[in-house]
Amino acid sequence: RYLPEYREVRKEAGSFLNLCMNPKLSAEVTLQPLKRFDLDAAIIFSDILTIPMACNRDLKFIENEGPSLQPIETEKEVFELELTQINYLEPVYECLSLVKSQLQSDRSLIGFAGAPFTIAAYMIEGKGSKNFSKCVSFFKNYEKPFMVLIKKLESYISNHLIKQIEAGAEAIQIFESHAEIALKENKFKKYCIEPNSNIIKNIKKKYPNIPIIGFPRNAGNLYAEYAISTNVDCLSIDQNINIKELLNNLKMKKARNLSLQGNLSPEILLKGGKQMIYNINEILENFSSVRHIFNLGHGVIKETPTKNIELLIKTIREWNK
Repeated sequence: RYLPEYREVRKEAGSFLNLCMNPKLSAEVTLQPLKRFDLDAAIIFSDILTIPMACNRDLKFIENEGPSLQPIETEKEVFELELTQINYLEPVYECLSLVKSQLQSDRSLIGFAGAPFTIAAYMIEGKGSKNFSKCVSFFKNYEKPFMVLIKKLESYISNHLIKQIEAGAEAIQIFESHAEIALKENKFKKYCIEPNSNIIKNIKKKYPNIPIIGFPRNAGNLYAEYAISTNVDCLSIDQNINIKELLNNLKMKKARNLSLQGNLSPEILLKGGKQMIYNINEILENFSSVRHIFNLGHGVIKETPTKNIELLIKTIREWNK
């Protein structure tokens, strides 16, 4: 979103959803950052809400507001929910195949999906929210139907990710973007850890060697428990976590063979300058004793100058030389 060439393609597509549904154009924008910057991997251009669309829930993206989704309001809607519109997922697989055919051999390709709780939250709320009050009210009053929804999404997401691997994805990321909502309600284990763990098991049965990255955003002191309990290969962390405390927690839980990903603040990247360089070096130093993928703690803010990203990559490449 921060690249001028992306905005040109977005204009050509006419809307964000049209862009997601056009494999040729979504492949083009997937590759744009790698053409401009010295990055190690491409992550496929799509959206986590393609799953609800495939469940025949109407989705629109409203300019300057975000997604607007036909909300689930009754138990009956949950029990009747089925993934019937596979045509909304096919462009993702076509895009992956196109990108794979054009990607340099020394660059990796990442597929992704939203986690069950995060997608369920959107499906019940009908839009983004700070507290997802409708979702919280729903799972408090209708716990059984909510768990039915989670289990259905587990199955749909597992199959979606397996098909992404078959289309060319070399690694998978699971975005539990609203983990903090479950955490506040003391439902993190039931609604986040267990469903994520089940998806990882489903994938590993078929593709035991595929690396899986889990990102339970804002999981705080439960990041380590998530990593151990889900058996994820790589733990992605947000910018609000204390790295030294996390590393100590992982050590105490005897986490082995775990890679970590993160966690520069997108706001720091937006501002750039000496403060950014200081923070980059601090992160690299803190993670120097473990396997680490340098990344942000969340997405790039669309107003971020490209010169800041160039400086970020240059600083990382030259670190400790």
